[in-house]
Amino acid sequence: MEMDSDLITLEELAVLLHRNVNTLRVAVSNRPESLPPRVRFPGVQRNYWRRSTVEKWIASFEEPFDPAERRDQPTSDMPVQRVEVVRKTNSCETPRKNRVGRPTKAEQIRRREVA
Repeated sequence: MEMDSDLITLEELAVLLHRNVNTLRVAVSNRPESLPPRVRFPGVQRNYWRRSTVEKWIASFEEPFDPAERRDQPTSDMPVQRVEVVRKTNSCETPRKNRVGRPTKAEQIRRREVA
């Protein structure tokens, strides 16, 4: 077995994970736990991954797809609650706090009508 073919670079990992290379670069530094275990050589800044480790890591996220099984299972243990959506009205009332910046068009018109 060749050692070169066993190790993959960040670019090859991006292809395997269907992710952008820059996204993975950020993940390597900010959230390395979200990626498969990497291989770091002393004195080398570049990151490498073992192809076999990456394939096992990907396989660990596989779950069988059975539509009947998914319908029977609740999506969560918490009871479903109704949520009331409250929408703000688009009124032309002036805000009570002084806003920073230019007045809105509605505020300008209202001030002209009052004056």
